[in-house]
Amino acid sequence: MNLLLVGLLAILPISLKADTCIVQHYLDIPEAIQKCTILILDNLDIPGGEPLRLPLRDGQRLYFRGTTTFGYAVWDGPLVVINGTNVAIEGETGAVLDGQGPLYWDGLGEWGSLKPKFFTIQLHNSSMKGINILNSPVHCVLLADSSDVVLSEWNIDNGAGDPSVAGNDRAGHNTDGFDVWNGTNIKIKNSIVTNQDDCVAIRCGNGIVIDDLTCYGGHGLSISVGFSNESIAQNTLRNVAVMNSVLMGGQNGIHIKTHVDGGLGVIENVTYSNIVLHGLGSYGINIQQNYRNLPGNSSSFPSEATNNIPIKNLQLIDISGTLEDKAVPYYIFCAEAGCFDWTFSKVLLKGGHNSTCNFEPDNFVC
Repeated sequence: MNLLLVGLLAILPISLKADTCIVQHYLDIPEAIQKCTILILDNLDIPGGEPLRLPLRDGQRLYFRGTTTFGYAVWDGPLVVINGTNVAIEGETGAVLDGQGPLYWDGLGEWGSLKPKFFTIQLHNSSMKGINILNSPVHCVLLADSSDVVLSEWNIDNGAGDPSVAGNDRAGHNTDGFDVWNGTNIKIKNSIVTNQDDCVAIRCGNGIVIDDLTCYGGHGLSISVGFSNESIAQNTLRNVAVMNSVLMGGQNGIHIKTHVDGGLGVIENVTYSNIVLHGLGSYGINIQQNYRNLPGNSSSFPSEATNNIPIKNLQLIDISGTLEDKAVPYYIFCAEAGCFDWTFSKVLLKGGHNSTCNFEPDNFVC
């Protein structure tokens, strides 16, 4: 047993009580969770194919220290599973969770060899702060079935998976930053994402705020609804605010997509405000009701949009920036009776070529 019970607070860089466990070996984690209110995971090596499972007790505090390294294995993960209520989780200064993505990347993401997702999180009335993710094999963070949660000061760094760095055959793909599924009163703020897919993808829920994100090289600040064929609740997203964010050098800026192969649902009361785009390569604003998840080397969507998931009361305010010459500033493809009550205000993108819109919001000319 290498579980350290700390009584001398002076040796620790953070303010802690005496019931603190410093965990330095993977097998000691379950006992530490049962014994201590405050947990410090100190430079852990996690065996390949095994999750770092953290079923936290009510009121616990968890700190990551040093480098947490996840061994290689062919499996679907997740590498980390966190559950808890009234918990606080934080990365100490310099702490990193290393998923060793280069051992997995093949340019195909979830369409290629089997790869583990990184974080699966279910929290209530809790916070996670200062988490640094390095080189996720595939999807980085899934926050699911959660309520009253704040994620702040994260740094998700999959820069080594960019095709310009790794090459097309060794690049990351489907490395979504933050995915939110069935969330209520969720806030993600003050964070940086460098990746090869959506910076944020909000899928279903109510009362979700995205504030002060900087996104490098990805596929945008996205809403993606329609993953279920049966559940209207799982295809419903209401009351979303995405604000005060910057996107640098990726494919898309704002991307709202409803899935043609999903069941019934709705997207309602969504506002994007104060968003700045720099040098995007494909689309500035892309809103489509003909989306289907496809491999990275395919871009052929169905020719017909569907209104299974109407988009109601959408506002875009203060959206500005520049695009590459090949990019499309505005692409709107709505189904008949699929889009209602949209207003764009102070939306101005420079560069790119012709836009295409079959629906025009109030106060806006495509």
